[in-house]
Formats: sequence, C-alpha cells, structure tokens
Amino acid sequence: MKTLTLVVTIFLSAGAVSAQTQDILIMGGDSQDEFLGCLSCSEYDSNSVWSQYGRYGWQNKYGVWNRYGQHANPYGSYSACNQYGQNGPVLVDRAGNFYGRLSVNQYVADGVCGPQGVPRVCTALRVMCADT
Repeated sequence: MKTLTLVVTIFLSAGAVSAQTQDILIMGGDSQDEFLGCLSCSEYDSNSVWSQYGRYGWQNKYGVWNRYGQHANPYGSYSACNQYGQNGPVLVDRAGNFYGRLSVNQYVADGVCGPQGVPRVCTALRVMCADT
C-alpha cells in the first residue's frame, strides 16, 4: 500500500491532475466509455483505483485492473500497461475535459509516457503496471 500511496502522490503533484478541482476519471475500452475508476479519489471511495478491495482498485486481483483483464494486461489492446498499445484508457474529468492517456507506450503522443508526457507520472504508471 505504501507504493500505491507514493504513486498517487506523484500523480497528483506532477500537475497532470488536480484533485482539488475535479475528480479525474479513467475511461477505457473501445470507445473510452467504460468507467475504470477514479484516479484522484480517496482510497476509501469504492470507485477509487487506490481502494484495495474495490472493483476498480489496482491491487484487487479480481477487479477491472487484474493482470489478465484487458486494462492491465501487458498485451491487451486497451491496456495502460501494453508498451506497444495505442488505445490505453483516457484521463478525463466529469465535464469531459481530457487530461491525457494512461499508457506506458512512449510513442503515444498524448500518453503520460509519450513525447509530451510527464516523466514522473510515467514512472508512477510503470510502477503500478509492475505491481498488478
């Protein structure tokens, strides 16, 4: 849990998201219309990716982020953890404002690990992908 706490701190301090103004949601799937959790919500929120036992929690081996599912699988087309994937989940607020794409692929232009990405956020995502 210490790793995940550090990761969320890095995400929130890197300037990619602002927990104080809007909830930052992760949306994935073919049309980015599948809710995958709240990035900026408290670990006690059942919709938070930081909730250890919640459906959307990164550490829940049976939730949407399990290693064998489509969103954290290193080979999944819609996975944030696929180093060659082009269709990773997107980061948006409730108003639909786009903040970037959750992808470890360094060639995705709007990805957190892409050419215009934020190195600290990319590192945090890589840590999360390794932990799932």
